Amino acid sequence: MIYHKFVRRFFGEIINNRAKIEGEEFLHLKTVLRLKNGDDIIIFDGSEKEYFCKITDIKKDYAYAEVTNIKKCEALPRKNIILFQALTKREKFELITQKAVELGVKQMIPFSSEYCVAKDNIGKKDRLEKIVRGACKQCECSLPMKIENTLKFEDMLKEAQKLDIVFFANEREGEEIDLSSISLYQNIGIIVGPEGGFSEREKDEIIASGAKSITLGKRILRSETASIVLIGLISVISKN
Repeated sequence: MIYHKFVRRFFGEIINNRAKIEGEEFLHLKTVLRLKNGDDIIIFDGSEKEYFCKITDIKKDYAYAEVTNIKKCEALPRKNIILFQALTKREKFELITQKAVELGVKQMIPFSSEYCVAKDNIGKKDRLEKIVRGACKQCECSLPMKIENTLKFEDMLKEAQKLDIVFFANEREGEEIDLSSISLYQNIGIIVGPEGGFSEREKDEIIASGAKSITLGKRILRSETASIVLIGLISVISKN
């Protein structure tokens, strides 16, 4: 059997060398894609493995597929990149979530700050997890990005200080970005503020915590743009 990028991917449960696909994943398999017995699929179960399967039984509410081969996913992030993302409006936060997965972020930690326009109502966590699963299938990464509960600003800084290096997107006030030594670090943090930016107090506290204050150029970027650009730069340069 030859597997290629056009083989459809689904999240499912693996038990005794057999995959079970149900819920929205099953509806997509049956109703949207109209797959049939004998069709080849790849199953993600939330681990670092991908399971190559052949559909054997399609029921009313679920489907079974026999596992024919197991491989370690080749698209796993090599670096532990954690995004500390200030709360934004829901549609922007969902875009950041999707692109963070595609660019290899392992964990996203939302946080609140003084100038956050959005409250902690960016959407139900299951909605974001659905976006994560869709992005995993898009970029062929079997290990979903973890989305943590929203932290207060001070608690976010405590978590960031546990990492090897942290970059703080600081509009015009930071240094020009230099990621030449990024390959030396395994645990990398990125701090990006909300639509309203950070207060001067918050900026001072972030810098005092040891984060590297950087600028992404002369133009002021939206929060979601800054996140995507900075993650992309770090991901590419670190070969993540």
